[in-house]
Amino acid sequence: MKYLSTGEFARLCRTRKDTLLFYDKEGLLKPRLVSENGYRHYSIGQFYEFDMVTMLKETGSSLKEIRAFMQEPDPAGLLTHLEGKKRLLHRERMRMAAREKMLEATIAFGHEALNASYDVLDLVEMPEERLEMTPVSEEDQATEESSIEIFVKLFEKYEAQGRPVPMPLGVMMEKEKIANRTYLVDYFFCGASRETRRENLYIRPAGLYARFYHKGDTQNHADAYSRMVDDIERRGWVINGHVYGYDMASYIVSTNPMEYVAKYCVPVCVTGNEAQGQAQKRDQAQKQRQAQKQGQAQARGQSQGQE
Repeated sequence: MKYLSTGEFARLCRTRKDTLLFYDKEGLLKPRLVSENGYRHYSIGQFYEFDMVTMLKETGSSLKEIRAFMQEPDPAGLLTHLEGKKRLLHRERMRMAAREKMLEATIAFGHEALNASYDVLDLVEMPEERLEMTPVSEEDQATEESSIEIFVKLFEKYEAQGRPVPMPLGVMMEKEKIANRTYLVDYFFCGASRETRRENLYIRPAGLYARFYHKGDTQNHADAYSRMVDDIERRGWVINGHVYGYDMASYIVSTNPMEYVAKYCVPVCVTGNEAQGQAQKRDQAQKQRQAQKQGQAQARGQSQGQE
């Protein structure tokens, strides 16, 4: 039988000699032969043993678990162990995918906030959005600390599920309270997920929305909210839905810890030239989407033809 030196076996396994020495010390993978002068020698077949140790390490197995399987092989037990690790990896993959989506949304909100025009009312078409609503009482928001507690509980719920809170984050104020300019939150919301209960699921309708960006402390936002409603009424727009306040990654885009950056959106009906202008924008956006779909279809066709 041909034996390999520690260096040769390390090159075969694409690892370092130090790693093999550590495995030997821990009883994970011992050399097949140790000569009288202390040199370690491995057989080529031990490559598969090394591969097994590597796989078990990468699946999160402890040194104790790996040592047990390597010293006392148990095929049935090993398969059960690997099946359990597979389930853990699947959950971790789902958690990381959710984390990636959260980062993408945070980055998008951050760029939007940095490029926004603040305290300026405009119109925007918004697509339908699935949200998870958490009711908030007047007592819940009596102080800033109690308001934060609602968000803490929301974060704890998702943390227990091993994943981040789905974006976006924000608040909703019901239409009935808009007329008297009461800046009082009725719901906290986050993005809906498969775990969202039916009674907490809310679909924000697609349509035309008045949009207003603002940054400041809580009282400052209450004043800005009132100004926004005044401006909407002054322009003759008709409010036909609730107000949605989106958190715009305040902790990233603002250097002032007391400053809160938000985007307020409320569905409206407009008439006259503004309505005509919005209709033209919708038509242009639809044409752009159709052209984009056609371009993607053509690209797929060309790719399939080349194959």
